[in-house]
Amino acid sequence: MTVYLSAFAGAGWQFFTDDNEVLSGGKIYTYAAGSSTPQATFTSSSGLTQNGNPIILDSAGRLPEDMWLSQGVTYRFVLTDSNDVQLGEYDDIVGINDGSSESVPWANITGTPTTLGAIS
Repeated sequence: MTVYLSAFAGAGWQFFTDDNEVLSGGKIYTYAAGSSTPQATFTSSSGLTQNGNPIILDSAGRLPEDMWLSQGVTYRFVLTDSNDVQLGEYDDIVGINDGSSESVPWANITGTPTTLGAIS
């Protein structure tokens, strides 16, 4: 199975509450885009082991394993605190460099226009 690192909650992401507290025990629910149908994510680039659904964040507000997404699949993620109070929802997310899926502007993921620049 071909999988790609998630553009949301990929390697090293850390989550915080709106009060800038570490989101210890927070949850990430994973669904097929635009729906409430659970969709599997994977712990590594091998695509052999699924993450739980929801994925429970550790005491540092990080995923216990990386999040890898199936090729050609578009996802919806719901972020909650440990009591299932919704903190955010992110839809139409694909794996990084997954050329089989429609491209989504990074600003749609972050909610902030992003500019790339280089110094020559």
